[in-house]
Amino acid sequence: MSLVVIVGPPGSGKTTIGRALAEALGAAFRDADADIVATAGKPIADIFVDDGEEHFRALEREAVRRAVAEHDGVLALGGGAVLAESTRKLLADVPVVHLRVDLAEAVRRNEIDKGRPLLAVNPRATLRRLLEERLPLYREVADIEVDTTGRDVADLTAEIAAKLAVRTVVVGDAETPYPVLIGRGTVDRLPEFLGKAARVAVLHTESTALLAERVGALLPDGVEATLMELPDAEDGKTVAVAEQCWDALGAEGFTRTDLVVGVGGGAVTDLAGFVAACWLRGVAVVHVPTSLLGAVDAAVGGKTGVNTAAGKNLVGAFHPPRAVLVDLDNFATLPRRDLAAGLAEVVKAGFIADPVILDLVERDPEAALDAANPVVAELVERAIAVKAEVVASDLKEGGLRAILNYGHTFAHAIEK
Repeated sequence: MSLVVIVGPPGSGKTTIGRALAEALGAAFRDADADIVATAGKPIADIFVDDGEEHFRALEREAVRRAVAEHDGVLALGGGAVLAESTRKLLADVPVVHLRVDLAEAVRRNEIDKGRPLLAVNPRATLRRLLEERLPLYREVADIEVDTTGRDVADLTAEIAAKLAVRTVVVGDAETPYPVLIGRGTVDRLPEFLGKAARVAVLHTESTALLAERVGALLPDGVEATLMELPDAEDGKTVAVAEQCWDALGAEGFTRTDLVVGVGGGAVTDLAGFVAACWLRGVAVVHVPTSLLGAVDAAVGGKTGVNTAAGKNLVGAFHPPRAVLVDLDNFATLPRRDLAAGLAEVVKAGFIADPVILDLVERDPEAALDAANPVVAELVERAIAVKAEVVASDLKEGGLRAILNYGHTFAHAIEK
């Protein structure tokens, strides 16, 4: 396997969870602090006392540099390793897991482990300071963030392993290619796609309000979240609702560098994309589809729109998202009927360009309707890959992309 790096504050469980994760992945484990001890020939506490923190940090930078270059497997870094800009640059292209822990739990764990020189005096106050100072740096390098407070090692290991098993499809349209992340916990990757945003508008319906709140909580300090609840389903895809959103963006002072996030089914992502496309003639949008149909259809491809008296989706814009985060955990509570509706879109992609999709569904139809089954991830990835290939060659539906309308024309006429 390739390298996975674990970072976090003292007491977050980097070594314990790192070892368990390595075992679960069938990989080797390496601890950068252990490398430093081996090089110096004495414990870290003695390095601090004899040579000072500056010397220790120099040893740490070199140990991390060597380990990142040499190691295939799981690598745990010391709590302060991210202080070095050179280390943060090294981690830019490496999967990094940030283990978070609250202050009380960190104090309790560090009272058991007495070998931490920075915590020798007033450990509670020191830990509070370290947590506050280093959190932005951990989040800067992290791809995955997990709270270890009060959690079982086995559960944490399973969660991290699932989040590492993320599939990525790149939609390479002629303007700006963007990734579609498919896996469990992908919504936690939102901070990677904030750009320079100081404000984030999260558009959602009542049924996705809790997830929208979670999205807002993912934002780092200094980035403000504004949650906007929309009417459910097609009732939310109107010019009037879009206008309400624009008024709210104006009241919040949204600029071109800010971000819109659509959290919900296809109707929500359609409207979120349209709102983003029109505000200041275009701001970035990230989609978090919560239905199988929305994930494989509306959220990918850059089509946005609203319904009018003239018909469905006749008013809209082509506005590709910055990213699409398909979190398979969101499908767990979907009714079977909704999963079947999404599966129909998946099967359509199979007929268009990928017969393996048809084979997988025909081989085990029940597995294809079980959101917890690994085959669903493969089906979603394959269906999105079909759409991505078509969109890349014909973003604005001048020719080939019309095949994606397979069934839409008559269906929309019947609905009207």
